[in-house]
Parts: sequence; structure tokens; C-alpha cells
Amino acid sequence: METGTSVPASISFSIVMPAYNSEATIDAAIESALRQTRRNFELIVVDDGSTDNTVARVERYLSAGRIKLITQPHLGSSAARNAAIAESVGEYVSLLDSDDVWLPRYLEVMGETLNANPQAAVAFTDGWVLNDDIKKIARRTAMSAWRPSTDPSEPAAFLRALLEHGNFVYGSATVRRSVLVDVGGFREALPACLDYELWLRIAANGYRFIRCPEIVAVYRRRAGQITSNPARMERALSEVFRIVAEEYGVTDEIRALALRLKQEQEPRISKARQRTRSSRLPPAAFRLYRPLWRLRWFCLRPPAEVREAFPNIDVI
Repeated sequence: METGTSVPASISFSIVMPAYNSEATIDAAIESALRQTRRNFELIVVDDGSTDNTVARVERYLSAGRIKLITQPHLGSSAARNAAIAESVGEYVSLLDSDDVWLPRYLEVMGETLNANPQAAVAFTDGWVLNDDIKKIARRTAMSAWRPSTDPSEPAAFLRALLEHGNFVYGSATVRRSVLVDVGGFREALPACLDYELWLRIAANGYRFIRCPEIVAVYRRRAGQITSNPARMERALSEVFRIVAEEYGVTDEIRALALRLKQEQEPRISKARQRTRSSRLPPAAFRLYRPLWRLRWFCLRPPAEVREAFPNIDVI
């Protein structure tokens, strides 16, 4: 294990971090990268036209030497990620959003997993879910609702599993940079489901995925995220299925599956549009219910590895 804080002569990992109006969370994200047990990395932050103090927050860390800040107009997170990837030099590209954090062994675990599986293009984990409002860790992980019983090893079977089960690959994955160059990076026209479409495209191009043996990331769930807009997410999913069916070089069986999934999205899109605040509990009732809600869905204490990495979880 390497130690020290000097800039490594050889960079294995390029950490890609898009940021848009992230002043409240980006410090924790950057610090979680700087605390990695693997030190041979660079961190590329792309400010995507923020109107708050995001840039000023990042500039405080530039003296560390291993951080690069790129600024651009507001073009979206896919364009920001692609800009960082274009500047990266590491063998591996690791994706970290500016409102999420890593446990200290994230890069170590990802590197060990890919080194042990040289045929794999993507190493992925799951993520503990931090509710930013109440600073509690959820009992269910970020991708538990979609995880299949087994992860297929062959790309064609993995592609099918991704379509049938949904996106069970947590967005904070590590990808061989050569693979990203080959498949073309993130699709900038998509408004959401950006990582899902990329995973499908990588699998459709015959590349393998490997799950890491540990959960080494924390996903911050907060108001205002793209995932908090159900109608937008359902429309984006429909577009992803259209892309698979019409633009990928896949078998007729996979094409038919994608078209069926796209068709099944229509009632979901309509239902999402019809949701109103009237279906929610009124504030007074919610205040009475909230203590039970916390006990039902959240851990009383964070998992041990999260407590060790973030002893004061209220401030991350």
C-alpha cells in the first residue's frame, strides 16, 4: 500500500467528478477521494456552469496537486463527464458524483478486482444510501431492488439481465479507459439514465462486468436530484430502450425485448405524470408517522464500515 500525499509519477486511476451547484456537498466528495488508500490517482472536477460557490470550494483543494479543475458552460452531466474523460490519463476511470462519497478502500478494491479479472472492462459495487434530510443510512442499498440472483459472466447474458432486471450497476463504477474510448463515452442527449445506457452499450459491445466483493460507496439521496422526478426518469428509460432496439447491433431477441420494455413504459409515464401531492400524507400526519418511518426503513446506526469511514455522518 502506498502512502503519502505527493503526486504519483504513474497514475492508475482517473477520478471523474461532474459538478453543478454542488457547494453543499462537494467538499465531502473530494475529501473522500483524497482519503483513498490507493494514492496513484488524479481527480478531475468539471464545473458544469455552476451559479453558486462550487468553483471556489474546489479551488481550496487545488494545492493538493493531484486535482484538476475544468470549467464549462452548463451542458449537462454527460458532457461534463466526457470532458473529464478526454483529459484523463489513468488506465482506469472511476466515476464519483459531487454529492456522493467513497469509503477509503474504494480504489483499492476496484483495482484489485480488475487486476484479478483482466477480461473484465467494468468493476462495480453497490452503494449504501444516505438520506441527506435525516442523515440516516437506509437498510436497503442503492441497487438492491434490481439485483439479480447471480451476475452473468458473459456480456450477452449480462446485457439481457440489465434489460430484464433494470440497472443493478451502481453509477460509481470503475471502467477501463480504453473501453470508454472504444464505445464513445456518455450519451450527451439523454436527460437521465446516463449510466444505465452506458452499461448497456458496453455490454452490447461484448465487454464483461465484474462485481466487487465489498460495498465501498455511499449514495446521497436528496431533494432536487434527477431521480426524484419520476416522470422524467420513466421518459428517459423509454428512450434508452428505443436506443437499444434501434441503434445497437444486437440480436433480434434482444431487440424485441427492448421494444417490449419500451412499450411497457407508456403506462408508467402516464401514471408518473398523474401523481399529485394529494396522494401524500399531510404534513401533520407525516410528523406523527416519521419516527416509525425511520425505524422501518433506516438503520439505527450506520453499518460498521460507514461508521469507521465517517464517524460524524451528520456533516458529510
